[in-house]
Amino acid sequence: MMKKKMRNWEELDADGRGRHRFDFVIQVLSTDDETQTARIQLKPDPRRYTTTTENGRRSYLDRFLKILIPEEIVHEMMCQHLIGLPISYDPPSIQSASDYANSRRMVLTEETTGGSYIPPSETSQIQKGLFAGSSADFVSFISVDIVGSTSLRQEFGERFDKSYKYFLRELITSVGHFKGSVLNVTGDGFIAYIDLPGFTTQCDNTVDLGLTLLHVLKESINPALKQADLPTLKVRIGADVGKAHKRSVDVPTTNFRSFDIGSSALNRAVKIEQMAGEDQFLIGQALYELLHVGWLERCEVVPLDGRSLGALDYEVYRIS
Repeated sequence: MMKKKMRNWEELDADGRGRHRFDFVIQVLSTDDETQTARIQLKPDPRRYTTTTENGRRSYLDRFLKILIPEEIVHEMMCQHLIGLPISYDPPSIQSASDYANSRRMVLTEETTGGSYIPPSETSQIQKGLFAGSSADFVSFISVDIVGSTSLRQEFGERFDKSYKYFLRELITSVGHFKGSVLNVTGDGFIAYIDLPGFTTQCDNTVDLGLTLLHVLKESINPALKQADLPTLKVRIGADVGKAHKRSVDVPTTNFRSFDIGSSALNRAVKIEQMAGEDQFLIGQALYELLHVGWLERCEVVPLDGRSLGALDYEVYRIS
């Protein structure tokens, strides 16, 4: 694995993202049903941080991001975000990807051999518009592409179209389970996005979604397709986060009207997806740096040329 260069907190803050994550282990000390309050104890997660003291200044070293965070900065973050402010938490409706994949495999197997469609029991978020205004400060984009779709379509014709129908329906349903929506269907895949009030949940949901898409494809869709003698599929997935702008596209002479999304994060997600191998999920550095330690432990940096992503030192990670 490539070694990250040590950075201090000020260098991280200088990139203009304005979002930084600090992971705690939470212990509930007491609860009061009458006042509906609880006393909790927060400790820096030992999987992620070690403590160090230099020149009398106590700091936390982030093992994954290689950032030295002064203790007073942690206190400032806690005062800013934990006193009198609501905490946003919007988890997926799927509790277990394995259980969900097993249940979908059974109903898909019946449907592909002549049965009726049965929707999942879990509630999936209804498709929504990207954002109300002309821009959004922080959106997750995830690009999904079928490997070798042109060859598959030429070889199998209508049988591929049937596989593609199940592929789109099941995976787009999974997008809704993680509070996401679909930006567009590309003809051999789709691009989805997640836009939530809380950036930590949004980033975790984005990674959880990408891994679940792979799980549902391999454990639900493909077994059902194989049993029905339909072509099975492999995918590439890429994701990243950042700002997005919605622009109106008008062509008066043809009466064409539509919206275009301008976003470096969207461009990176698509390019990162194109770098991925079969059934591989890659994420960009901006997303990586805002993930919970539980996800960071499952990431491995991929030696790729970052110039195609707009920055030579921009890192891409494989997550499994």
